[in-house]
Amino acid sequence: MLASLPSGDLLIVAAIVGFAALAQMVSGFGFALLAVPVMGLAIDVKTAVVISAVCGTASNTFQAVVDRRHADHSIARRLIVAAFFGMPIGLVVLESLSVETLKILVGFLVIVAVVGVANPRFELPAEPWVERLAGFVSGLLATSTSTNGPPLVLLLRARRLTPDRFRATINTVFSVVSFVSIAIFAVGGRFDGDSLTGSAVAVPGLIVGMTIGRVLRGRIDERTFWRIVLILLVGSAFASIASGLV
Repeated sequence: MLASLPSGDLLIVAAIVGFAALAQMVSGFGFALLAVPVMGLAIDVKTAVVISAVCGTASNTFQAVVDRRHADHSIARRLIVAAFFGMPIGLVVLESLSVETLKILVGFLVIVAVVGVANPRFELPAEPWVERLAGFVSGLLATSTSTNGPPLVLLLRARRLTPDRFRATINTVFSVVSFVSIAIFAVGGRFDGDSLTGSAVAVPGLIVGMTIGRVLRGRIDERTFWRIVLILLVGSAFASIASGLV
């Protein structure tokens, strides 16, 4: 139980959230991809999912508002609407699958995104149904694992968005989906003393990480940006699979 952990372990949770927030400010995504697998090594992964959703919402919304002029709103709308249909199914998945299965599933989904991002010629059909499918899968993952980034990263990379448009568009989707995820978690009884304590303790780390990330991202060119995206994806994939197999 998180509430019974020593103060040192609670500080570790705050540090993980801070690093995840920094990474997301730089790359536009990766909060849950980093936070959930690593926190899952110390606390129950289902609690980590809720903490990640709460803290990630702040980071997502901040970036969505600050960068809103760069967002591709037509793509974002299709992704958001489709995500709504996947989110209730994701909550059922969260209750049905084991912790280990969830971790391994996330890891393999991230690997799929790695393959697409690493290939500069990777393409997806320029059809609205492709965006709706990506949004649906993202919504399902949002409430089952809190790591709904891989299908969105894959789609937006295929659409050849610049880093500014990529960050703004993906965080617009993340922001709306995050608020709905929190509401679904509340209705589904996922909030308890552990998740609330962890979220509160993580706030200082979240603020520090977002502040540092905001400074760093203005100094990164497009080529470096996509390298960072790949590093984040690969690292989180291995961390998630490894923690699921231990």
